[in-house]
Amino acid sequence: MTKVISNRGRPRQELRDGIYAAAIQRFRARGYAAATVDEIVAAAGVAKGTFFNFFPTKAHVLKAYYAEIDVEIAGLRRNLDPDDPQGSLKRYGRAVERILRREGGLMLDLLDATISDPMMKAIDDDSGGVDAEEFTEFFRNAVQNGRVRKGVSSSSAAASLMDLWTGAVRAWMRDTEKQSLAKLFEIRVVMLFEGIGT
Repeated sequence: MTKVISNRGRPRQELRDGIYAAAIQRFRARGYAAATVDEIVAAAGVAKGTFFNFFPTKAHVLKAYYAEIDVEIAGLRRNLDPDDPQGSLKRYGRAVERILRREGGLMLDLLDATISDPMMKAIDDDSGGVDAEEFTEFFRNAVQNGRVRKGVSSSSAAASLMDLWTGAVRAWMRDTEKQSLAKLFEIRVVMLFEGIGT
């Protein structure tokens, strides 16, 4: 029998954080699809209704997790150096792979959800729009700094890069144990710069 802790007097943020932490722990232990709301509330020590006060569905926990990872990866993009565009993109690929590997199977569940779940796909599309703007600015600066051939459309270069990234991630997801995402991305970056480099 699971002991349910009274919610009275507990700050809302504390309740939400406890539910979120329990859900992520269950997702990691059993996989997103297998983990149930009943298991999550038992681990969090709250009533089922309390879960739904904060997260309308289990997918909404995954949405919050996506936002957390997205912020971390966005921080990596801020470190891209337009004076060394090819090298900094390779470093970016390695850093993102470290995050994805650190998160393990839950990250694979998240990546799969961005393909199969309409809500998660919409969130990923919105995030991709922000990514495109940031990569466009990166390429614009690289062109201005003479590191990318003059006349190259920064928005087209960004769109190409994002397509190449998506291809690398999908190839990597087929066999994460044998493949390196960074290497798959690096091969594509080299090909891109054969066309746009100086």
